Amino acid sequence: MRSLVLAAALSLAAFAGAAEGPRKPQSLGLSAPIVALTPVLVANMDALDLDAAQRAEVRSHLAAMPAKRMAFEDETVALRVTLREAILTGAPQAEREALAARIGAAETRLLLMRSGCADKWRALLSPEQFKSLVTLAAG
Repeated sequence: MRSLVLAAALSLAAFAGAAEGPRKPQSLGLSAPIVALTPVLVANMDALDLDAAQRAEVRSHLAAMPAKRMAFEDETVALRVTLREAILTGAPQAEREALAARIGAAETRLLLMRSGCADKWRALLSPEQFKSLVTLAAG
């Protein structure tokens, strides 16, 4: 019960923070993104000379995907809280291993979500625009 309350409180705190603006996954105890092109793309749509259709696709993506990613980040954080509680209360090793495996799978999914965004932008943008985006992101 205590771990459920902790997970819920942490999720609510993370949700409240999301309403204030972008957040860094590592501030939640998650791994840092390997590639984060979307914020750079959004900030540089004019510089990248996106046409109306490209801009519409970016807006459509932003309407849904960040909320989905943040919800999944919150679930992953809750798993970490549960594992921490299991460690501190001396839960059986098998239970801790199962939680650790779920956290590993969740972190992998988060990494692949960002990979999917890179693929999406590569398909949407011209080769020149994508190259410029990567250069700006490295910036």
